[in-house]
Amino acid sequence: MKGKRENKDIDVNSLNSTLTRVVYWVFEILILGTMIASIVQLCVANNHLTRNTQVTHIMLCVVALVLYNVPSFAQKRFKLYVPSVLHIFILIFIFAHFVLGEVVGVYKSSAIFDKLLHTTSGLAIAIGGFSMVDLLNKGTNSHLKLNPFFVALFSFCFALSIALLWEIFEFAVDSIFGMNMQRWDPPEEIKKAVAAGTMKAPQQGYGLLDTMQDVIVSTVAALVVCVVGYFVLKRKKTLLNRFLLRKMDDYDTAIAEAQEAGDEKLVIALEKAKATAYDEIMADTGARQDGGIEEEGALQSQSAQTAAQEESTAQSERTDGSTESFEPERESGEQSEQVQSDETDE
Repeated sequence: MKGKRENKDIDVNSLNSTLTRVVYWVFEILILGTMIASIVQLCVANNHLTRNTQVTHIMLCVVALVLYNVPSFAQKRFKLYVPSVLHIFILIFIFAHFVLGEVVGVYKSSAIFDKLLHTTSGLAIAIGGFSMVDLLNKGTNSHLKLNPFFVALFSFCFALSIALLWEIFEFAVDSIFGMNMQRWDPPEEIKKAVAAGTMKAPQQGYGLLDTMQDVIVSTVAALVVCVVGYFVLKRKKTLLNRFLLRKMDDYDTAIAEAQEAGDEKLVIALEKAKATAYDEIMADTGARQDGGIEEEGALQSQSAQTAAQEESTAQSERTDGSTESFEPERESGEQSEQVQSDETDE
């Protein structure tokens, strides 16, 4: 019975907290509403510039919807559990960047908003780096085991690589589509400050300044996470475990890891899901057994009917044979009586 319980696949999406589900559906509805509003404005637009803007907004909403479902896809396809804190952060970040920043235009009105997102993204990416190494360290290949220093170093380099690739992506989008992801056209508050003389325009240009500031804040955020993570791993603490991605192949291992991480809510969710899976297996087994009994009973009934039909056929054949053998004997007796009667007359 234990083997059957372990063979039941874990539905990782069912482990998401109630808050995660609420945040997911709220922002999903907001993104869909924003896209519908952009489609309506596209239909009533009377100039080329407005139509291009609405098309861009619709594309941004589509990309946001696709990215919004990446964590759920990873959980379902790869059995990769995304902690609630990290999952909610990813959802909020996607909504803040694509809808608030690009569609609503907060990037154009506030310079702090962009730096805030880059800082928090650096934190999340560094945690993702820790998660990748943690998954490798838990593998069966001993050559992939890394000590805490190299785990922190890999996570730091991973976060820097993602930040660099993102800046290259921003440059490519600005160059090809003429957008303002690198903020070469600064926010309104900076323009007003430069016009009022309270701020000097940067000699290297707004775009380069924005790029370097983004890289710096992402680097600082990743460095903080990696330093904290190094000391946590060095002292063998479990503080960081509840923020890391985890592979869930079976219930027993997943429960043990959740207990080690001190995530009591996840432990309760896993035990509940395990009990539900066990009940489903028992129900399926009972249904199959009942079906087998019914099928066996039907076969026995059919065999009994066949045997009864064969017996009836044999009985009929025996009856017909007896009747046929009796007729010649009767005819022979009648002939003998006739011969005797003739002899008497003579």
